[in-house]
Amino acid sequence: MSYFAPLKGFTDIFSYTLNNDIQDGLVEYFDWGLLDKGNYFNATLGELSPEGEDYSRLRSSSNPQYLDGQVWEGFRGNWVWQSGVEYTPSPITGQDDTRPGISGVYVDNVFYPSDTTGAYAHYVDYKNGAVIFENPIPTGSKVQAEYSYRWINVVYANDVPWLKEVQLDTQHPTSNFYDKNKGAWDIPVESRLQLPAIAIEVVPTRNFKGYQLGGGQIVYTDILFHCIAEDEVTRNKLVDIVSLQNNKTIHLYNSNSINENNDYPTDYRGVPVSGALQYPELVAKYPGGKLFFKETVVQDMTSIDSNIYGGVVRITTEGIKSNI
Repeated sequence: MSYFAPLKGFTDIFSYTLNNDIQDGLVEYFDWGLLDKGNYFNATLGELSPEGEDYSRLRSSSNPQYLDGQVWEGFRGNWVWQSGVEYTPSPITGQDDTRPGISGVYVDNVFYPSDTTGAYAHYVDYKNGAVIFENPIPTGSKVQAEYSYRWINVVYANDVPWLKEVQLDTQHPTSNFYDKNKGAWDIPVESRLQLPAIAIEVVPTRNFKGYQLGGGQIVYTDILFHCIAEDEVTRNKLVDIVSLQNNKTIHLYNSNSINENNDYPTDYRGVPVSGALQYPELVAKYPGGKLFFKETVVQDMTSIDSNIYGGVVRITTEGIKSNI
């Protein structure tokens, strides 16, 4: 007779578990859901901001991990690579499914497509909104790209302001955008949080209720949505966007199945892979169950200072875990 009862609810210690599955699924769901509602702006070639700066022009980044002239970044990060958005006008992406995202880059008014080889071979880091050349090009070059950038950034809770530098006034490129080694634009892109943003946090509380005779439980997990903006109107909009999802059911994907099949949409560089799956395709191919939103509460509406407004929405989620 065995007196050992194996731990339940997960396959092995290296597998994704419930908290991470919920947080990953919520970030991807809201990111895609906002895109579907037009959460992006298109930066077209030569389009000028109210200050007369070119939206499409990139700056040479002083990223210490690369040589000068290798990394060229836009004034906003979080570029769109998904081509299945039906909102009008569509995001600026190419039509080549083997190379999802923008079709190329301009250097000194000459276009170099994304499959360019040789001196101007490059790839695009969509998360950070940057073009990385395999070899440095002259820092005085005029580098431009036509791309779409997200307006509302959906991030994990570890990207909220107390761990990152909040970068204000990023709705348009400014006259000091091209200055190197000084100012807010010279903060490493990985350390910036551009507003507005929704930061998603799993609360360390959990409740259970029996699901059915023979096994399985209903799992209740509380989630905090930190809504952060530079003005009160936008903060209120973010709070409304999140809280109005009360009594909604969404689909999650199975992170362990994606990992086992090495079918992640982007690689380690932030570059979408050939045939990259978007959120609706991920949940269809790798279903991970459903999540129901209930008991939504707006907990806090504050003004952190004259430039930053915050609000917190708390949602209790309900999901079924069959293997516990």
